[in-house]
Amino acid sequence: MSMVVKNTDDLEDLDEAELEELYSWVDKIPLSRPKRNIARDFSDGVMIAELIKHFLPHIVSLHNYTPGNATKMKLDNWRLLNRKVFNKLNFQLTEDLIRELCLGKQGLIERFLMHVRAKIERAMWDMQKDAGDRTEVAHHQTKASVRLTNTKPPKSKHVDDKPEADQNINMQNNTYSHIERNNYRTEVSPGRTKPVAAPPPKGHVKIKQSDDLVPKAIYEEREQECLAKEETIQILQAKIRRLEHLLHLKDVRIEELQGRLESIRPTGKGKR
Repeated sequence: MSMVVKNTDDLEDLDEAELEELYSWVDKIPLSRPKRNIARDFSDGVMIAELIKHFLPHIVSLHNYTPGNATKMKLDNWRLLNRKVFNKLNFQLTEDLIRELCLGKQGLIERFLMHVRAKIERAMWDMQKDAGDRTEVAHHQTKASVRLTNTKPPKSKHVDDKPEADQNINMQNNTYSHIERNNYRTEVSPGRTKPVAAPPPKGHVKIKQSDDLVPKAIYEEREQECLAKEETIQILQAKIRRLEHLLHLKDVRIEELQGRLESIRPTGKGKR
């Protein structure tokens, strides 16, 4: 239930140090108009809307508030703030207090700004606390989902006997060999063999989403990991092709040097 601010007695009195600190706080906020007389500057409610939007942009729409000097326009702005914005900050102003703010009563806007500042800080603290709670819940869900997805049947003995690095190399070699065989089969017998598209690399296997067990965020995270692994495999394949090309060049160079060596080697035919 929102607190109702009935009159100035419901707003705290401020000493000189608090006033200086409040003015410094207001000066740091980018507002649409220069601040000359704080009571008159804030009397139409527009700068109050800008101040709140600076800290809590999701609860204020500035296009709803029109600057002006007419009392009716000022009242309309304050009443709209009271109904749509202040209510979300858990307080309400009475009609009498709204009229006093429109008239720029001496010392009232400073006390009201201090009240609004406290409400903004409380709202921001609540938002951070809610975000922290949601993060903690998501973390627990992530851990539970990882435990479910990581539950695997025991591996056979001949697979466990090999080091993990060897198993990964074998899996990659099998993938490359399988792709090359399919491409070769398509190229050597186009008339008899139906072209077979090369299967996607192992890293491209998508994880099937389970709405009952795996949250959407975890599914998307796993899919991103698969895409990253696919990119890694493509890079490794490019490196393999480059190394094969270098080996070919070295073989050509070796053959060239051997030919030159044979051509300059003495045959011994001229000796007796």
